[in-house]
Amino acid sequence: MTYVNKGSVTAIGVIFPVLVVISIAIRAWGWRKYSPALEVDDFLIIPAAFLTIAAGVAMVIGAQMDIIGGHAVGQITATQQHRLGKLEYAFWIGHVLDIGFIKLALLFLFRRIFKGRAFRTLFDYTNWTLIGLVILWTLVFFLFEILACGATPWVSWSSLYSLRHACVNTFGLQTGCAVFSWVLDVAILVEPLFMIARLQMTLRKKLQVCLVFFCSIFAVVAGLLRMIIWIQIEVQGTTGPHTQALATVLPTTDQEGIVSIIVFWTYVEIGVGFQVACLPTYARHLDKLPLSGLRTRLDSLLSILSPSKRSRDSSKTSYPPQKSRSDDEIELYQVPVADGV
Repeated sequence: MTYVNKGSVTAIGVIFPVLVVISIAIRAWGWRKYSPALEVDDFLIIPAAFLTIAAGVAMVIGAQMDIIGGHAVGQITATQQHRLGKLEYAFWIGHVLDIGFIKLALLFLFRRIFKGRAFRTLFDYTNWTLIGLVILWTLVFFLFEILACGATPWVSWSSLYSLRHACVNTFGLQTGCAVFSWVLDVAILVEPLFMIARLQMTLRKKLQVCLVFFCSIFAVVAGLLRMIIWIQIEVQGTTGPHTQALATVLPTTDQEGIVSIIVFWTYVEIGVGFQVACLPTYARHLDKLPLSGLRTRLDSLLSILSPSKRSRDSSKTSYPPQKSRSDDEIELYQVPVADGV
């Protein structure tokens, strides 16, 4: 028994789709109330949402049908191999598209936030280069996943032997996919931090914005863990008696347990990455809420409930004006960026 079991797989298969629905609801509310038109990142986040929800549903169904989340005692049966292989085949194809859409949504969001008035800037070159690399990564590995076994994809779930001998090196393919994905994650993490440093805002506001983008570290860490697992499997091979996945050592014949750990961390990376792609828009929309009025009402209620506070407040003739939270949003999204960036 490991930390990846039927309960944990079912939990993340439920939690992340629920968070996706909440995120899309917040964005839809913002689109209707504040945004004059949908941007490129808004269109990209929609297919990412559907793919993330679909993967979560597959995780839950797979756990309930004992396809993933458990352990194959002894040699895996032909029926178990077919069910596990089919789930893997669909999951790996979908995960490339999902991660690709999430990365592109983040990069186009950065263009919307940090694009200056000048063209052909360092930010333009860097951002468009990353967009091109993400598109290339998505297309290449999407085709590789589909055509790994040529015109006979069912060979991949027939048996481990047929997967290793009738298809390309799928373990090497997945390792390369995970490594390039993680490198792109690090680049996407670093890009906005350099731009934030040049914004004409107070140090306190810069730190607040950096904190939002630092949340993407969780997605980078999840991608790193997934990459480490694939590297371990590629180095160890499938001929030894045991296989190590992170700190967990399982019998090589326990394909269900090994695959469950890989799928678990892959879906964590997808779920966290989707939330990171929505974090800046949360800040933009929630900053429009009339929180200053709510604060005034709360102060009035507290003054009524507290006699000592009421006596102190009675000696005051005026209140200092409250700063609207929307001013911070304007400072973040409408502050000019140096044209030479």
